[in-house]
Amino acid sequence: MPAGLSGAGWMGFAFETVKGTFVPATQFIPILSEGFRYNEDRYFSPQIRQQVMTSDVAQGFYHIEGDVELEADVNYLPYLLMCTRHNLAFATGVYTFTPSTAGSTSTAASGMVQRTGSITIVRNGIGFGYSGCTLGSLGFFIDTGVLKFRATLFGEKDNVVAAPPTPTWIAPSLFGASAHTVYVDASGTAPAFAVADLNFNGFEFTANHNPTAENRLTPERGATYIAFHETEINVTTELDFVNKTEYDNFVATTQKAFRLESIKGGATWATATQGVRITVYRGVYETYDVGLSGLADLIMAGVTIRGIGITGGDAYKIEVRSPAVIT
Repeated sequence: MPAGLSGAGWMGFAFETVKGTFVPATQFIPILSEGFRYNEDRYFSPQIRQQVMTSDVAQGFYHIEGDVELEADVNYLPYLLMCTRHNLAFATGVYTFTPSTAGSTSTAASGMVQRTGSITIVRNGIGFGYSGCTLGSLGFFIDTGVLKFRATLFGEKDNVVAAPPTPTWIAPSLFGASAHTVYVDASGTAPAFAVADLNFNGFEFTANHNPTAENRLTPERGATYIAFHETEINVTTELDFVNKTEYDNFVATTQKAFRLESIKGGATWATATQGVRITVYRGVYETYDVGLSGLADLIMAGVTIRGIGITGGDAYKIEVRSPAVIT
């Protein structure tokens, strides 16, 4: 077989009915890149036997891990986000994801609850199958005006895909530069977000659940489940430096609420047909870096905002207005 191009490959997804049992792809998700890999703690024997090199090798425990990046298309986002550590809800076309205290991947087979997924990757016509997959960390960011999504997935098992299905595709649906609005308000469980903030040069939201693959004694050697630990929420951006107000807020650890809203098919979130809305209800500047970088450079402040818990509400919320129907 001759060498192939990445553009001829594809990624597929399916919810699992039994956690860790591979299901052939039923959804075909357009991606920009992927890097799924088989990670094994392979054992090399260091026997002392009149030589200074390893003497033998034995198979060890393994898990699946890899990054995927795609344009934030709401036709597919709910499928991936349902495989995250979140409480889920669905109403009037909007999927909502809020913080969860779950310690590990779910065994649920249906419903608006955390699920596991099977991932099919075809590279140069050759199929790879990964089961028991969950998103350990995820992020939304704007690149060249387009909202994109990236995630690090952890999986339990490597599977043989002898005959991958034939993909079917629908037209792309992108959120371009005209779709985005950023709001900042006082921290609280229900901020008004009445006025757009025009000082944000970019917006990147990340939710890292600090996953670990947990292997227990079994002849299959694959991970038994994926564990979640501390959830870390961050927003990074650049701000026009026009006065010391935000610097003073950084020094004083002033807490604020932040929202990125990307919509299409309507002028507001309520009237839009598609949308992604990310809200951090209580955030504080963790870093605020401003300097003179070059004689012709704009003076910008590079900031990192840390999301923290809030009494009486959710620390953050991800909402996806989508035509996708998931049962």
